[in-house]
Amino acid sequence: MEKIEIVIRFTTDHGKTYEQTVFKWFEKTHLERKVLHYPGLEIHLSHRRVIKDGHEIHLSRYGYGVLSLLARHPGRLFTKEQIFEAVWHKDSDSYLRAVSSTIGRIRQKIEDDKDHPRYIKTISNRGYQFMPKSEDMHSTRNP
Repeated sequence: MEKIEIVIRFTTDHGKTYEQTVFKWFEKTHLERKVLHYPGLEIHLSHRRVIKDGHEIHLSRYGYGVLSLLARHPGRLFTKEQIFEAVWHKDSDSYLRAVSSTIGRIRQKIEDDKDHPRYIKTISNRGYQFMPKSEDMHSTRNP
């Protein structure tokens, strides 16, 4: 678990020092699962790396963001709008094309047959799901 604190330290005219914590933040969900393992695919969250059949795959910032979002939630249906807001951190009318194009580029790199995807499924008129075989999934957790 990662902890971030913002502490204010002030010193009086007489040299006495005081500290006060003004903000604490604990991040555990990102670090609990450092490496996602799927059949033929590894996603190293802490290093932002994707390994396909033992070879590193280079994805754009948005491609990696979309893939890691979907892979961290296997089986969950995401609309294009949800993906766009989570990865691009914007609200835009152009999200449909941006998400579709990014998914297409990811599929070119990680799918053996992009017309019959193994990892990212399109749910017609609804969105996308990351759907590897559940019996093959596992993750490496922090000690």
